[in-house]
Amino acid sequence: MEDQQPDKTIVKLREWSREINRGFLEFWVLSLLRRESLYGARISDLMEDLTDGRIQLEPGTIYPLLRRLASSGWIVSDIRVRSGGRGPMRRYYRLTKEGKQLHSRMVEHYLGSFEELLKMMMADFSSVRERLIQLMKEIE
Repeated sequence: MEDQQPDKTIVKLREWSREINRGFLEFWVLSLLRRESLYGARISDLMEDLTDGRIQLEPGTIYPLLRRLASSGWIVSDIRVRSGGRGPMRRYYRLTKEGKQLHSRMVEHYLGSFEELLKMMMADFSSVRERLIQLMKEIE
């Protein structure tokens, strides 16, 4: 029996998707923390929910990321007792003033990048253009 090799395009799309997700993780975590203070497992759960299961942050990913953000001064944490005083204590994370400023700059950067990307896609790919128009109408 011959070994079935995955389609080269599918392999590349998976690699590309992983790289994009890796690049956006800090932004997504900062965005969630912009809304409210959260503990690590809750951040992971929200990411999974918001991405329809496409991004599942394991403890070996989320906690080192949170430590990096904290050591850079973008977030701080405090330990809290669960509501009702039952169960283990949890470490909650929140944005610092500098973290809020960073997040605002990241939003500006990404909006500009996405705007340019969308312009290019709409000019080059009519089918993508139609889908983007449809999506924008659904959002409104």
